[in-house]
Amino acid sequence: MTKNFYRLNLFSSYSTHSIILRNIGDNKVILDVGCNDGYIGKNSDKSNIFYGLDYLDESIQNAKIIYKDAIFYDLNILENLPWNIKFDVIIFADVLEHVLYPEVVLNFFIKNYLKDGGKIIISLPNIANWQVRINLLFGKFDYADSGIMDKTHLHLYTFKSATNFAQKSNLKIINILGGASFFGIVLRFIPFLNSLLTTNIIIVAVK
Repeated sequence: MTKNFYRLNLFSSYSTHSIILRNIGDNKVILDVGCNDGYIGKNSDKSNIFYGLDYLDESIQNAKIIYKDAIFYDLNILENLPWNIKFDVIIFADVLEHVLYPEVVLNFFIKNYLKDGGKIIISLPNIANWQVRINLLFGKFDYADSGIMDKTHLHLYTFKSATNFAQKSNLKIINILGGASFFGIVLRFIPFLNSLLTTNIIIVAVK
């Protein structure tokens, strides 16, 4: 049985989940790709309607309590969804780095399930984070159960490569943000340290 190592993090207003929640808006119909237990929907504005996709049965059952619907879905296969819906917002929160072909996955959902003018919110791990850099300096590149060095990550991103990734899908980027629970307040005043101190790269874009 696959264990779920990821949980909601609202430790500070600068955490990845806090930033994602602020960028969703209200009165939206939202697809949460990799919805986990549905914690994004649970903490979002109550006027929003959420649908979820995940691959863990326990997470799906928990998400169904909060979301209008949640189903099992394998992002490496890309089958049509059971809902005849074009979504206002599609969220990929720490998901695309786990799949074989993230560009194919992103384009599939943009083309088939995002409204014209709809919003995409993507968060990706920042491999250029200071902790990874220091470990590399000492010859360490050790994998973990979660976080930037999650052993299930198939792709690594910097702010530059993440931006290029989104642009290749013909998205109009409206904001590029950094999730940093501990250093967020520092980055507010010293933004040029973004690539060094953030754990996540958050891209907000529109179709």
